[in-house]
Parts: sequence; C-alpha cells; structure tokens
Amino acid sequence: MSCCDSPRTVLALPARATQLRLGREPSCLVESTCYAVAMLLTVAAVLGAVLAFFLYKRSRKASPEVARDTTPELDRFVHESLEHELAESILGIRGSTPEERRKLTRTLGDEPDADVVGKIEELVRAVELEFVRYAQDNDVETTVRVRYEDGKTGTSTKRLALAEVPEAVREDFEKKGSTRVFRTWTFPWQRVHAL
Repeated sequence: MSCCDSPRTVLALPARATQLRLGREPSCLVESTCYAVAMLLTVAAVLGAVLAFFLYKRSRKASPEVARDTTPELDRFVHESLEHELAESILGIRGSTPEERRKLTRTLGDEPDADVVGKIEELVRAVELEFVRYAQDNDVETTVRVRYEDGKTGTSTKRLALAEVPEAVREDFEKKGSTRVFRTWTFPWQRVHAL
C-alpha cells in the first residue's frame, strides 16, 4: 500500500482515478511522486535548520562591545592641529587668532559652515593619524598628518598617555605587537550618525 492510496488522493489525481477505473495500478508513478514530495520536505527542513544555526552563531559573534575609535584628549589634539594647519590654507590667514578661526573651529565641531566645508573638501585629500609606541614607553607619539590635493603635507605631533589613545589602537599595539598604528580621521560632516 502506498502513501497516496487514500480516497482523497484518488480524487485529487484525476489521471490516477482514470487508471484505477481501467484496472491499472500506477504504483510506481504514485510512489515516485510521494518520494519526491518527502525529499523536498526533508531538504527544506535541513536548509531551515542550517539557516537557523548560522543566524544564531552570527548573532553571538556580534555581541562583544565595539572598541571606541576616539578619546576626548585625542579629539582636542586633532581639532587644535587641524585649526592651526587649515587656517592658512582655508581661511588664507597666516598666524591667525582664535577669533579669526571661529568659523573653522565651529565647522570642525558639530556646526559645519557650508563655505568652509566646501573649501576643505576642495583642498584636503585626507587626514591621517599615526600612533608610535615603543615597548619601553608609557606614552604614545601621536601625529596628525594632513594631505592636500596638491601633494603638500602638514603635520603636528604630540605625546599622549597610553590611556588617552583609543582602545582599538591600544589593542592593535598589544595583539599585533607593532610599534606603529595608522588610522584615517574623518571630518564630522563625513561621519554617519546612527539614530
């Protein structure tokens, strides 16, 4: 007796009903159809289980806290360096005062001025941070490097305590055993803010 011998199946399969009236039993046709349906259900169940396992593992890996990529002391140093470096090229003022740099200061903060942003985007290719730490040192030499579109470079260097550099940078020093770590710094208006 096959899995498809119920009266409902006979009604559902007109071809089979016709063959049964003629006295021929298409058992191989019925059994192969039942086998195919059973295999499809088995494959779907296995794929569902694999997908559920994959999603579970993926969610477990994403749970560790993401290391911060900045600190208040590093932010202050980068902002001061950029204010002094960009004042001449963006504002056209050499040896500017804090009052003269006010628009630039606000733009580097969270109040971008469209004209200043346009000039910065036009003239600055990238801002890079370089952290150098030797095994015997308790502090890190931090360099802000501004690369301009015309090929020129401006730099500013300061020593920061190890605790004042970002956690991710400290982890790179420890895990990779390197003496130099590089990061790209983005302007506030280029950053994506999560809601």
